[in-house]
Amino acid sequence: MKMSQSMRLSQRQIQSLRILSLSSGELRDEIYGTAEKNPALEVSGDSFEDGVSSGLMARARFSDNIRYGSSGKEGEEASERFQKALESNADTRVPLSDHLLHQLRSMNLSRDEAELCERLVGNLNANGFHILAPISLLDKSKPSNDERLLAKCIHIVQRLDPVGTCCTNFEHSLLIQAIDRGASGTVLFILNGHFDFLDPPVPEKVARKANRFIVSRQESAFSGAADELYPEFTEHIPRKLLTEDDARDAISFIKTLDPFPARAFGVSSTNTVYPDVFVEKIPKVDADGDGKMNFETPDGIVVGEFMEECALKVSFSRASIPNMRISPEFSALEKKLSSVQADSLDEKGKAELRFARDSVQAAAAFIDSVSFREWTVVRAAVEIVRRQHAFFEKGARFLVPLKQKDVAGALGVDDSTISRMANGKFLSCEFGIFPFGYFFTNAVNEETVQKQKMNRIVGGDFAPTSKVGVKAEIESILRERSPDDKPLSDQKIADMLFERGIKIARRTVAKYRAELNINSSYER
Repeated sequence: MKMSQSMRLSQRQIQSLRILSLSSGELRDEIYGTAEKNPALEVSGDSFEDGVSSGLMARARFSDNIRYGSSGKEGEEASERFQKALESNADTRVPLSDHLLHQLRSMNLSRDEAELCERLVGNLNANGFHILAPISLLDKSKPSNDERLLAKCIHIVQRLDPVGTCCTNFEHSLLIQAIDRGASGTVLFILNGHFDFLDPPVPEKVARKANRFIVSRQESAFSGAADELYPEFTEHIPRKLLTEDDARDAISFIKTLDPFPARAFGVSSTNTVYPDVFVEKIPKVDADGDGKMNFETPDGIVVGEFMEECALKVSFSRASIPNMRISPEFSALEKKLSSVQADSLDEKGKAELRFARDSVQAAAAFIDSVSFREWTVVRAAVEIVRRQHAFFEKGARFLVPLKQKDVAGALGVDDSTISRMANGKFLSCEFGIFPFGYFFTNAVNEETVQKQKMNRIVGGDFAPTSKVGVKAEIESILRERSPDDKPLSDQKIADMLFERGIKIARRTVAKYRAELNINSSYER
């Protein structure tokens, strides 16, 4: 007789591990899918859905001369068929971002201009308008990235084909198009903050509104001072009253402009990333006056007893995860049925009791699995921040070698648990949004690692030991070169790295350079 020992996972453990491997977007779908199947699981709130109804109502306004009503069954079916036909056809149009970048890369721009222009293009929505405030795209680590450079780059992108992208809204886009086409002062006056004069677009009424504004401004005692303080807002204001012909010509010209110039282009396929963890620097404060920091806070876990000037707060993001609870009605039903003697229940009553009890238990198990996911992600993130604290203080160059089994050993879990945890999870810090896998990086070689350990003992200079850190060092070497300097060969880069305490072969430099999308010295 042969004996063997084996371990089997329960259905609850299998569910917890499966949910642990889900990204935030996939978890949202899983929660709503489970809530549809299990009546005992209730979505009690969702920050992503808050305000949607009011937003739809705000957009669903009709003018007084339009009659509207609900469509019939045949109309709804026809609309659904038409919608499916539209969705089944692939969008073969060139994406706006590709079209703009193709033009930018054919222009003679400096490196700073090219990088900022590409960031501006990446910040455009489907209409070609800004998503984030352009000022937030400046690289604060570069002194050359100032508002003057930003204004120049915005002007460059706005004048690319189609003219009028990289704007705040459609009114701004119309103004840029009008300036580019050399429009009259009347047109520029209307488009520069007086678009409401065109409601309705009747020449007589437009002229009357414009003249009323011009007269009131001429009578103002502060008009002269305003001209000096805000020339960008006052330079297009006419000095004389408009005629109906002036208004008619302006309306005709404005009708030739396109309020949404990006509509002729396709949309690049993008995947929305929801950060699971936020890491931010906080100053060290002796709150209790005992010379020590409190590392546990209500809204996050503070890491950094070994850091001199600041600490790092690790917070889990629940913004993309709907709030769940067990349905009060179902819970009350399950308790009511359980309080009744089983013998007094008929078959239907027993079936209802089993269904209510199973539904409540399944809902509770699902909520526990989601909580286990949060608990595991936070613990792993804290351990990563502890081990990679130099990265969060100073940047990618200071990333140190780290393996998943190191984190697993520190947390007392299996390597596969950390692997599932890292799948599809993202961490946000001051340097950007990174996948968890970014922080698990191999050492370039053991000799460099040992040399770096010795440098720490004797107080020597820091030399990157991880693959990511070495790639950042290569980028730094090439960035420091002047455009007029002779391009560095891979062997020369390897020699310079060796002088900085990093020993890698020329072919390794070539491999890292290719991964950074940097051309060879012959093509640079």
